[in-house]
Amino acid sequence: MIQRTSWALSLTVLVLLGGLAIGAPDAPEPPAGADTGDKSPVKKVKMYARNWEWTPDEIRVKQGTRVIIDFVSEDASHAFELKAYKIKVNLPQGKRAQVEFVADKAGTFAWRCSRPCGNGCPKMKGQFVVVE
Repeated sequence: MIQRTSWALSLTVLVLLGGLAIGAPDAPEPPAGADTGDKSPVKKVKMYARNWEWTPDEIRVKQGTRVIIDFVSEDASHAFELKAYKIKVNLPQGKRAQVEFVADKAGTFAWRCSRPCGNGCPKMKGQFVVVE
């Protein structure tokens, strides 16, 4: 009887541990459109800083969208600043950075490079458009 109970207990522990592993932090994110309980839309953007410009230089989303911007600064160190959302991200040359926020204010908001990175820096502008 003791051996049977130990075996059942071991099996229960393995099943529980296996269930915990499914939700482990290194598990992949659910695919876009999967029901995660959060109904707000998500907009992922890969943004490049190079040759004195941002690519893309405009992002459009609906109000309430969770925005994730992955930055790549290719030619020099830059800094992305979107004052309306109090966002400033330093972008070292050749490195990646990320910012995530909710577009909770409707309107058109300018962003710029806020690091003096050379003669073309003042031209590094773009706009974030949030529609209701």
